[in-house]
Amino acid sequence: MSSSTQQETSLQFVDIGANLLDERYTDGIYFGKKRHESDFDLVLERSLERGVSHLILTAGTLRESRRALELVEAYQAKEDAPPIVLGCTVGVHPTRCQQEFVDEDKDAIAIMDELQGLLERGTKSGSVVAIGEFGLDYDRLEFSPKDVQIEFFQKQLDRFLGLGLDLPLFLHNRSVGKDLLEILKDRTTKDSLRGVVHSFDDSLELAQEFIDLGLYIGLNGCSLKTEENLAVVKELPLDKILLETDCPYCEIKATHAGHHHIQTTFAKKPDKKFEMGKMVKGRNEPCQIIQVAEVIAGVKGLPLEEVASACYQNSMDLYKGFVTAPQAAIN
Repeated sequence: MSSSTQQETSLQFVDIGANLLDERYTDGIYFGKKRHESDFDLVLERSLERGVSHLILTAGTLRESRRALELVEAYQAKEDAPPIVLGCTVGVHPTRCQQEFVDEDKDAIAIMDELQGLLERGTKSGSVVAIGEFGLDYDRLEFSPKDVQIEFFQKQLDRFLGLGLDLPLFLHNRSVGKDLLEILKDRTTKDSLRGVVHSFDDSLELAQEFIDLGLYIGLNGCSLKTEENLAVVKELPLDKILLETDCPYCEIKATHAGHHHIQTTFAKKPDKKFEMGKMVKGRNEPCQIIQVAEVIAGVKGLPLEEVASACYQNSMDLYKGFVTAPQAAIN
């Protein structure tokens, strides 16, 4: 790793989107094969070493939402857990709408009731910090047809915003033109809408329209793949950017246009040669959020510290109930 220990602990990050329920972390399973025992806490410890003080576990089904809430609540009660603040989301991902609301034995209203219960419980305990992941995704219509996605995004949006929980939205927007934007415009005003369009890889024009609605733009490795992506990132206002890894996905690869801006590297081993305490090749981790910040800093021609500090403050501003970092994480 190229960064010094001093730099590792002087920067602060919030990873607003981490898929830490993935079985590669929880069970050490890769493509159906068991490679190792869970190294979840070690993943969190590496995150702390790189300045990650807050992590948001993203959920995309009812089951995942329940698991995320239970994990965060258990973590909060764990005396020997790494001193990092965990929160989670509750909602149904667009590609899971068919599976959750149409194909399930329970009717859609019952699923909504259970999701609402998790939102209300998690808001009271401080464990749930956002509604989502939900939105639209037309790249993967084989999993959930367009009409089903639209119907149940609208129904989730209307019902959950109507609860008055004051939670931000964690939004998915993939190859849908302005459909997501127009749904949001129809249902709310700038004063009442808070949230982030995560893993953004669309046009500057669309990003600005989301920003005009009061939303932030979430960036990860999948937002930094092409020269066109970088041109958008260069023009995005820094005070509207949030950082995420979307791990274990969206690692910044050597083929990505922004890769040459990376200053911090991580030694990794293949999952077949796993060693406890070592990172795994092909499995992105929250500690790698520093690389996202480095690419953004390089593209914008700004100091890394300025980008990290601004994005951290943006996250604190959005996630109002999620702002107390454990002292050990920032010393």
